[in-house]
Amino acid sequence: MSTAPAGAPLRVCLLSQAYPPEKFDGVGRSTQLLARGLAELGHDVHVITRGQVEQTIGSEGTQVHKVVLRLNRYARYRHLAATHSTLNYSHTVYDKVRQLQRRHGIQLVDSPLWQVEGLVTERSGLLPVVVRPVTAIRQIAELQNNRDPDRLMLGDLEQALLERASFLAANSQATVKALTNVYQIPLSVPHEVLPYGIAPVPDIEVRLYDCSRPDPALAAPGAAGRDHRPLDILFLGRLEKRKGIVDLLAAIPQVVAAAPYARFTIAGADNSLYDGFQARTGQTYPAWFAHHHPDMAPYVQFLGGVSDEQLNQLYQSCDLFVAPSLYESFGLIYLEAMNYGKAVVGCRAGGIPEVVDDGVTGILVEPEAPKALAEAILRLVRSPELLHTMGEAGRRRLLDRFTYLHMARSFAAAYVTVLQAKEGQASL
Repeated sequence: MSTAPAGAPLRVCLLSQAYPPEKFDGVGRSTQLLARGLAELGHDVHVITRGQVEQTIGSEGTQVHKVVLRLNRYARYRHLAATHSTLNYSHTVYDKVRQLQRRHGIQLVDSPLWQVEGLVTERSGLLPVVVRPVTAIRQIAELQNNRDPDRLMLGDLEQALLERASFLAANSQATVKALTNVYQIPLSVPHEVLPYGIAPVPDIEVRLYDCSRPDPALAAPGAAGRDHRPLDILFLGRLEKRKGIVDLLAAIPQVVAAAPYARFTIAGADNSLYDGFQARTGQTYPAWFAHHHPDMAPYVQFLGGVSDEQLNQLYQSCDLFVAPSLYESFGLIYLEAMNYGKAVVGCRAGGIPEVVDDGVTGILVEPEAPKALAEAILRLVRSPELLHTMGEAGRRRLLDRFTYLHMARSFAAAYVTVLQAKEGQASL
């Protein structure tokens, strides 16, 4: 009898340390949407995430199991705090997976590469482990020229997880390329590109740019008798070099000089200590910008971290979305902006071109090119018609290719393939 007959409900366990609503990041959001989609397709879905207390909560048709790190194994890594904690959490997850297998007959574990949560489960051979590669620690360390021994060891753990995975569910062709270049892994491990997806918002929440409004050039401050409504530009992401904040801050004065009706909202936690910016400058990104560009204060607002509710409001109310990341394995934030019918500006890097159709749903520029970034922004803020048509095209692209149900169907098909391969090996 087949382990996973076609159309039969699957029993899967998804891992993600961060999981909404308590805590979320790109991995947490994509895991939640995958779980939701799989549950809606009729599969039995369990999620293991980190919590303050041990508990199980029903959410959107799934069982969310919160586990607490209590183990103190792997003594030889105690001098590497992050590595030691990571390995112990991975073992905590393994103990929970064993329990779920006994109680619920879990067939397969799906683990993000980030924080190598599935490593111990994979090494145990208990169940097949599907790994979702994302922008990895080793990759980030190379971008930041970070040689910290703790981070280097975490990179080695990532490689170990990749090399023994039953299947790699890459979110983009760029991620596949990174597997061979950054991780030095021959792609003998079964793999496939399975793009992420998000939940479409209702049409009533989509606010395309109103191109019937007067030319924004006529809305400059001081233009007597004109519409003074500013044109709102949104950046969302951690304030760190990899997310392109350095280039955006350099571009803003150029944009404002040519388009004083432009207003920038920058949402995201400051990460200047983590990426070394504070060590070099002695300041956070907002403080540095305020010090060097005091005349920009009326044009730029730094919000810090924002809630899900605030995030949705920001996407809905902005006129243009800008995120000049130096690298993204996929680019979930661009989909989120396109969901609300917003034109986007990003960089021609990583998996971003696989999400943003350059010249159709937005404009892509080369990374670390503030002048080109400013020119791309200005091209859009000067053309209400282009903002409208690109926003409309982005919304269509999302609905056609990048919904969470598209994602869930493709992952479910991959899980069936993995389980059938396992059964075939067992019968030899």
